[in-house]
Amino acid sequence: RRKENRSLAVPGFLINIGFGTFVEAAYPFMFSNKFVMGAAILSSAVGGLLVGILGVYGTAYVPSLVAPGLSNSPIGFAISMIASMVVAMALTILANRYTKEKIDD
Repeated sequence: RRKENRSLAVPGFLINIGFGTFVEAAYPFMFSNKFVMGAAILSSAVGGLLVGILGVYGTAYVPSLVAPGLSNSPIGFAISMIASMVVAMALTILANRYTKEKIDD
């Protein structure tokens, strides 16, 4: 929500996209807002549900752009990833819009 937070989030995002899983970069932002933490849990549940329904197998710790290609069903894997991302993004936007941030001075 704040400009300082963006400058902290960008390196973790780029590492995740370019080199693989680096979810640790998101922890400070998720733990600072209970709604965002709930959104992360819900979105991962949606992704896991779709993985189970579609019977997708994949691998971890690879770049997120490469991961679908390393699965048994690239389309199913991409659908699961995109659905999880959309849920997380929508709920995080709502959290940022409707919750008040506590600013420590």
